[in-house]
This record gives sequence, structure tokens and C-alpha cells, in this order.
Amino acid sequence: MGRIVYFSFPAHGHINPTLPVIRELAGRKEQVFYFSTCQFGRAIGETGAAFCPYTSGLRMPEHGPGPFAQLSTTIETLLEFTCAVLDVHLEQVKLLRPTHIMYDSFAPWGRLFAQLLRLPSIASVPSILVNGAIDRQYGAGPGRSPEDPRLTPQWCASIRSRCHTRLRPYNLPEPLSPTQLLQTYGDLNVVYTSRLFQPLAECFDRRRFQFVGPCFEFRPDAPSFPFERLDDRPLVLVSLGTVYGDRPDFIGSCLEELAGAPWQVVLSAGSDFDIEDCGLPKNVIVRPFVPQIEVLRRCAAFVTHGGMNSVQEALYYGVPLVMAPQAADQFWISARASQLGAAVVLDPPRMKAGAIRASVAKVLSGERYTSAAARIARSLHAAGGHAKAADEIQGFVARTSPAGLSGTFAAGKCLAGEQDKDEKRARLGDRVSAPAVVTGIDWKAT
Repeated sequence: MGRIVYFSFPAHGHINPTLPVIRELAGRKEQVFYFSTCQFGRAIGETGAAFCPYTSGLRMPEHGPGPFAQLSTTIETLLEFTCAVLDVHLEQVKLLRPTHIMYDSFAPWGRLFAQLLRLPSIASVPSILVNGAIDRQYGAGPGRSPEDPRLTPQWCASIRSRCHTRLRPYNLPEPLSPTQLLQTYGDLNVVYTSRLFQPLAECFDRRRFQFVGPCFEFRPDAPSFPFERLDDRPLVLVSLGTVYGDRPDFIGSCLEELAGAPWQVVLSAGSDFDIEDCGLPKNVIVRPFVPQIEVLRRCAAFVTHGGMNSVQEALYYGVPLVMAPQAADQFWISARASQLGAAVVLDPPRMKAGAIRASVAKVLSGERYTSAAARIARSLHAAGGHAKAADEIQGFVARTSPAGLSGTFAAGKCLAGEQDKDEKRARLGDRVSAPAVVTGIDWKAT
């Protein structure tokens, strides 16, 4: 039995897929100490894990993406979060005597804990895996995020220097580059999709990267919903998620364009949208939030921002998509869903009036999009879900725990060192098992 310390990135899209996995591990008598913010304490405690609150120095935005809206401020914020967590929690974690470190791939401090404590690492990957080829192929096209004006050679040189200065006191085995703050993989990587949905899946080592499909069976505190109001018309759900839901212009366009359509529409508008039931079209139900999984099970189409959880949940039930990506990985995810034939992708800043309604009508016409979504659904079901994830984690823990350590871990040289070598080779253009994440920055020019 292992003693796993898990470091989360405290946001719904990152926490939610881990809950059924941690619950399964706890049910199998694995000890898990789960670090997150107090907002998620109850949900984490209900899994059977021991909840450990993060330092107040890790403060997430209350509404919207905040500093995570731009690449430059994302890197700066992750650096500050990393230092805050290391400063406050390193000695605390040592006292827990973990055998393994598990972390969200967007929580770079987790990998550093594994390096400093010379422990095997497990990464929880809540999105698709990304390397340079994927960024080039899937990052372009409709909905591409605007350039970050701060990404100049001067800023790149400055953040490199800042990374070195801020992290030097921790005596890390390897210096951390700015790009490694954005996505960091472990000795084992649990990815919440299928190999079919993962772009260029052949680039990723089958031993280290395990595709387990979406994990969403355990979802406490789901909001209520008047299911009795649903009828026999095709059901269309509209939601932009918990972080990017504050888009009153897009929500308003959906409400206007879908009014009077031959479908029933459920619109999850967020807490800030002004809802006046008396003025709503008869075919539309508006709620601040909805129990998304239960609604999706009844849906014919889903208008979404393209967040990974939302997309995987919809495709798990074979629901085709109309996608309006807002930021970050949503562009890659939308491009992949479209490539597989299960989605129409909108370009929100430049779309014409009527585009939303026309796109919904398109995915509902004929069998093309439904068949493609059903194909992906079969792959997601076959991936195994939270039980498969727990199997992989338990197997890895058994292989790398003190009683059965291989020479690599016994010598205190975690496979994270091998990842570092892989990433160096990736920057030289090799095809490797853990390709480096490319962010659109020409770091060689800095």
C-alpha cells in the first residue's frame, strides 16, 4: 500500500476528473493526502482522501480566468504559486512520509516535490497531451487566441532569469524552464481521454501515458433541475463552463438565435446573467447552472466552449458538438473534435449573425456528426474510466514502492530525469516519448 500526496490545480475542470479516481483508490485502502483550496475541501473529503489546504499564497481568481487569460501572466502566476507551495508545504509533506507524489500536469510544483524528495511521480492530465507538432497542427484556425503582446524577446529573457533566481534556493536537481511551468508530465501519466481522441497519440510512450477516458461518476453537489419540463423535442444544451461562462454577449446571441427553433434548449448562463423567466422564449429553459452530465445524457447537441471535461462528457454519450473556443487548450480540443467529424467550430469574435443556429441545425441534420460522436463514445467507454485509472496507479505504486523498487528509483534517480532528457531531445526535433510542450514562444531567440 502506498502513501500518495496529490497536488491539485484548484479549478473545477482539474479537480472533477480526479474525484472518482481518488475515491476508488481510497476504497482500495490506498492512503491519499490531497492538497487543494478550501473551496474543494468537502468534495475531496467525501472521496475518503485526507484533505490538506493549500497556503493562502495560492489564490485563484473568483470569476473568470484572471491571470490565466494570457500566456505571459499564466507563466508568471504559476511561478509564484510554485514558490508559495514549496515555501509553506515542503516540510509538511516530508512529515507525511509519502511513497509517491501525484500532481495535476498544470501544477508544476508537484514535479518539483517529487524531484526534491526523490520519489516516483504520477501526473493527472486533465486535457489532451500537447507537443510542438500538435500545437502547430491544431493551434491554428478558427477561434485561435489573440497574440499576447507581452511575449517579446525581452520578456522571455526576463522570465528565464526570474525562474532561475526564484527557484535557485530550493537546490533543484535540474533547473526549471518557463515552458516546463505550463505542462509537466510524470513517470506515470493518467490521461482522461482515449487514444482515438488524443492527437498524434503514437508520439507518446504507451508505458508512461495511460489513456483512461473521462472520469465523472462521482460529482457531489450537482445543482437541481426541472427535468419534468423536458419533452420529446431534440434537446440542445448551451454552456460555456465554470471559468469562461461570463460571456453575456455570446449567451445573449444563443438566446436570440435559438428562440423559436424546433428544439428544446437548456441554457446554463452562469450566476451573473440576468434571467427573467417571463421574457424567455417558450422553447428555452435558462438556469445559472445545471447538472451537466444528467442533461447531456438526454441531449441531441451541445453548444460548448470546448473545455476538456465538457467535451469528453458529451462525447461519452455520443452527443455532437457546436464549439466556441475561448482560450487555452480549447482551440486544440475543438480542432481535434472537428477533425474526427463530431463538431462544428465557431469563431466567436468574427462569427456572423445566425451562425449559432445554423451550426446547431448542421450537426442535427443527418447521421454524419452523430455517427462520428458515437465512434468516439465507443473509444471513451473502452478506455476504462476511473477503475482503469486506479488500476494503473496501483500497479505503478506496487512496482515502485520500497519493497519492489527498480534500480532507477532505488538509486534516488526518478524517471523525471528521463523526462528532462526527453524534453531536451524534443527541443532538438526528435520524436520522443514525452515531447516538450511548445507555447508559441521562440525561446531560442531569447
